[in-house]
Amino acid sequence: MPWAEESGREKPFALIESGAHGLVLSAVNAPAWMEGLRPGLALADARAALPALGTAPSEPEHDRTALAALTLWAGRYGPSRNIEGSDGLWIDTSGVAHLYGDEAQMLDDLVARLARAGLTARAGLADTTGAAFALARFAARRSTPARIAPPDATRDALAALPVAALRLPAEAILLLQRLGLARIGQLYGLPREALAQRFRSAPSRHGSTTSGSGKRERQATLIAGTVLARLDQALGIAPEPRTPMTEPPCHLARLLFAEPLISSAGVVAAVEALAHDLAHRLETRCEGGIRFSLDLYRADGSVQQVRIGASRPCRAPGHLIALISEKLDALDAGFGIDAMTLSCLHAEPLDARQIALISSNANCDPGKVRAARTRSAPNGVSVDDRGTETAALIDRLSNRLGAARVLRLARVDSHIPERAQRRIPMLSAAEASSTAPPQFHTPTPLRPALLLPSPEPITVLAEVPEGPPLRFSWRRLTHRIVRAQGPERIEPEWWRAIGRPPQRSGKAQAIHLSRPRDYYAIEDDTGGRYWVFRAGLYGRDEDLDNANEDENEAAGPHNPVWFMHGVLG
Repeated sequence: MPWAEESGREKPFALIESGAHGLVLSAVNAPAWMEGLRPGLALADARAALPALGTAPSEPEHDRTALAALTLWAGRYGPSRNIEGSDGLWIDTSGVAHLYGDEAQMLDDLVARLARAGLTARAGLADTTGAAFALARFAARRSTPARIAPPDATRDALAALPVAALRLPAEAILLLQRLGLARIGQLYGLPREALAQRFRSAPSRHGSTTSGSGKRERQATLIAGTVLARLDQALGIAPEPRTPMTEPPCHLARLLFAEPLISSAGVVAAVEALAHDLAHRLETRCEGGIRFSLDLYRADGSVQQVRIGASRPCRAPGHLIALISEKLDALDAGFGIDAMTLSCLHAEPLDARQIALISSNANCDPGKVRAARTRSAPNGVSVDDRGTETAALIDRLSNRLGAARVLRLARVDSHIPERAQRRIPMLSAAEASSTAPPQFHTPTPLRPALLLPSPEPITVLAEVPEGPPLRFSWRRLTHRIVRAQGPERIEPEWWRAIGRPPQRSGKAQAIHLSRPRDYYAIEDDTGGRYWVFRAGLYGRDEDLDNANEDENEAAGPHNPVWFMHGVLG
């Protein structure tokens, strides 16, 4: 916060932090800069030169948080952006400048908005990130805070700038200056093969020694490589990897407002315009969106996001509007919204599909044919598109209740019934199916729609040891069997026990997981139908304890044990 005198004039002020040799200045304001104070200067020297200097401890973590919030706010100038160093950020403004008039007007708008927020900014725009960094930090001035390098004119724009603009380490800058290479333009015509040799022949700070010559040569070669790499990145000869702060969208629709948008009706109208624009972009690419994000950039510098998802690729504007409208009531426009974007974060191919020309109850009247072709359900979903109504319902429930609460069953590669499926969110089903291996249909015997949370022990009376049950007791009730179908043999997953100690817990869970199972579909005299199984085989010597005797009195230490696994419909 600036230090002010009683007269209202700004007073020299600096932030301080701990350095290697005591307290040093980490940042200074404009009056302190005019007095010759610079970051890195020892606090004692600064006090001696300027006794009236006001100071306060620096807060790097708070500064980092504020810079991250500022970077998020800068998404109005481009969705791909991130923090650069400790006091800067970069933005990929490709395809955005025309919304502000031109590139100069866009940078002026950026600097002006930051100035109204109390921030002094320097901006640079060029074909590469390295060149934009150099222009912003070494070409921009207080009178001209924005500098632009024309397209394909990066070399000329950087030629007069100091070599420090290439984001080089301090040792590399010092070596270049000792070689008389103070400007970037002086590196253009320098033979690259000779640069490392010139570094090796440059006078050392402490003089050269024979014992350290090998290390010095390796260090000079490394520094020369760094200089050439940074130069190539700034000129666009070599690519420079960039990692955006947030997931870059596949498609994006944007709206800017001359005056801050406050009314709810205006927000709804803007959402409708964005949805139609994004749907058109998806249609031209024959794609449909799975995940979407609505970003509202408010006048106070904050950003609000609304995330929605679809269970299948979608590009119907009405459906997108319906999903977003359910969350608009929770949004706060604050002092107004300056810009809005609707982006598609994940898209998949979605070709045009022919719908039925005539519904099942329509005759050949031309008027009815036209009505059948154009008839559509609410929210812009075609009635004749099979499954679309179900997908729309899934999307609305998932976005209203939360994606983790609307689930479906997915197959798992296991033949054990309780392990053969798992629950996954419906919104993730489309993404999972696009990468899952093809599933081949294999007919299976009758299965219950829902299994018990875990198999429950039952007491069974059978006519023969290996035969179906005649009577069983479950949950203190006895049932007499009139029909039985089976058995269906399911072997245990023996590979899961490799490398594990034998089960000695005495629990029924260990018994039915380690023994073969014989399943029966049975029906009692009251019409109840059940799915039971016998774990283990008679006469087989299995390494199991006899802790199951209290659960099934008829079972010996190695005798099979019966379990209830589900109720058939």
